[in-house]
Amino acid sequence: MPALLTGGELTLPTLQRLDEAAASLAAASRSAGTQRVYAGAWRDFTGFCDEHGLAPLPASALTVVRYLTHLAKLGRSVATIDLRIAAIALAHRMAGHDSPTAREDVRQVLAGIRNTHGRAPAKKKALTADLLVGVLRKIRGREVAEVRDRAMILLCFGAALRRSELVALNVDDVERHRRGLLVRLRRSKTDQEGRGQTVAVPDGKLKVPAALDAWLKASGLTDGALFRGCDRGRLSAERLSASQFARILKARCAAAGLDPSLIGGHSPRRGFATTAGDLGADLRLTARQMRHAKLETTLGYIEDGELFRHHAGDGFL
Repeated sequence: MPALLTGGELTLPTLQRLDEAAASLAAASRSAGTQRVYAGAWRDFTGFCDEHGLAPLPASALTVVRYLTHLAKLGRSVATIDLRIAAIALAHRMAGHDSPTAREDVRQVLAGIRNTHGRAPAKKKALTADLLVGVLRKIRGREVAEVRDRAMILLCFGAALRRSELVALNVDDVERHRRGLLVRLRRSKTDQEGRGQTVAVPDGKLKVPAALDAWLKASGLTDGALFRGCDRGRLSAERLSASQFARILKARCAAAGLDPSLIGGHSPRRGFATTAGDLGADLRLTARQMRHAKLETTLGYIEDGELFRHHAGDGFL
């Protein structure tokens, strides 16, 4: 007999479909990348619990304390441990349980880990304007991949883009303006609701618009993904991924004599902020270009040269 609620209410199958849709909408509140990272962190925790015969959901505070101690003994970074804790807390909230991560004994162990294992997070090298020019000098050919890489690296730097924002661009997301380019970001890390943001890239010394024009001419693209794979001069229909961009950037930087292990997909973005800081740009304008809500976040992207600005020792050191 089908489960039918009385009083004109919805049937059980209908409610189940609504529940599934609600779960999908809740998941959509976090980016796909964040969902993957949290899922991986949760798998690591449940794997630990399975190995030791412990219940992962709901987990006891003692289970979490043991897991944290296990991670610390493995030498995991504080950032990694914080991520695992966030994933455990989220899984419990989504299942309707109180999170054991809020317990005082768990918090004390976390504080102990931060005090004994804490270290500054490793940051990739900033690809500043001078370094960028050196990289571009090594990409002077007219092959499709070379034209693409020049445009891609310059646009990433000029618009201070995250690598995920760069590869998500479509051809019609970039508009020519008499003073440069207008880059429309339909969705980004800080705009999960997809309201969209527009970033201006002036037509200055680096000639970013000209590089993009050269790419569009060489590729013949008029719509769809702006940056795509290229094999032996043949353009792919597939959009480049963020990790592919990072590998391309590393290879181009290595060819220019830079250590590729210090270069990452964020290096052009950090390079923009650092170059702006070196040249004395207003920090508020740099934050606006990088779409940061807080100036402290922007400062985190600027390398140590910023420490020399308005130094207390100016004039006598």
